[in-house]
Amino acid sequence: MSAPSETKPVAPEPEPEPEAIPEPEAILDATPEAAPVSEPAAPVNTSATALAPGIEAEADDYDDHDSAIDQSTGSVTTSITSSILAYRMENGRRYHAYKDGNYPFPNDEPESDRLDLQHHLFTLTFGGRLYTAPIPNEQQLHRVLDVGTGTGIWAIDFADEHPESQVLGIDLSPIQPSFVPPNLAFEIDNVEEPWTFSKPFDLIYSRMLTGSLSSWPRYFEQAFNNLNPGGWLEAVDICGPTRSDDGTLGPDSALYKWGVYCKQAGEKYGRLVNSALWYKEQMEAAGFVNVTEVVYKWPTNRWPKDKKMKEIGMWCYENITGNLHGLSAALFTRGLGWSPEELEVFLVDVRKDMGNTKIHAWNPIYVVYGQKPKST
Repeated sequence: MSAPSETKPVAPEPEPEPEAIPEPEAILDATPEAAPVSEPAAPVNTSATALAPGIEAEADDYDDHDSAIDQSTGSVTTSITSSILAYRMENGRRYHAYKDGNYPFPNDEPESDRLDLQHHLFTLTFGGRLYTAPIPNEQQLHRVLDVGTGTGIWAIDFADEHPESQVLGIDLSPIQPSFVPPNLAFEIDNVEEPWTFSKPFDLIYSRMLTGSLSSWPRYFEQAFNNLNPGGWLEAVDICGPTRSDDGTLGPDSALYKWGVYCKQAGEKYGRLVNSALWYKEQMEAAGFVNVTEVVYKWPTNRWPKDKKMKEIGMWCYENITGNLHGLSAALFTRGLGWSPEELEVFLVDVRKDMGNTKIHAWNPIYVVYGQKPKST
């Protein structure tokens, strides 16, 4: 690289004032109202919204040997070419090359490990179910599409459980294994471009795609058009910022600020990280019926008294703090203009808050499913 030419020093422009951190109530006001039920067992013929009830906190007298937890416990498809494997390296992390910049999170080994751990979190949350839509047993799922398949772990499990189905997993990154069930295939694809699949599907599934798409209404429209009559769509996503029911997560908390900053970065990036707030109405606008929204809670650590919620909280803590830098780097440096050093200093306090059992924080997990009318 040639040396830069000498220029006269220019007085730096004043840095813009950072956006104000809103009070927690201002964020929660945007959350849809929800009925206090805990299971996604809404009738098939009823549109509904359900929210998991409040979580009771355990007395904060933990030791390192907590006995309450069992410790044993298609669109334009592109073949894998050298250009796709020419990954972007940034801030010490590896990012996808195909459609560079569309997805703000890494695709390296630490992130792959986190995605597989996250799959375990969903398994705990849903009681081992791979989807929650009330699909009748007699309805055959001949073709299934996993959008944003990541490491492919959901698609692999689904293909194993449903050998009668043909499963296709698509992603921007070729990080899936080569040894897979015979009824499963992976492709490098971009769902933001026009879909050109040769045959429609009976189930289209997506999980943790928030912050990845610039237009969710377009995604739902294309999914609708690529389903058989009577087919199902299910979207599962986290929806920040992190919140609490008892006020223990205040606006001065680094954890709360982290969520707000991620939201602001997503808005500047053009890919919202709270997109799940509008899935239900957007699916209905696309033509889906029997649209149901269920909100689960992921505690940020082991603070809950309930054994299952405590276990989910422990795994959630490992899932997020173990790769907090990867979840933050692109949003903060590309979206907000932070330096890597500023980010690292800030994340120290975020990790402390995430591990603080006196902060009874949780992340909402939205599950929204709907059905294409049987006659259109």
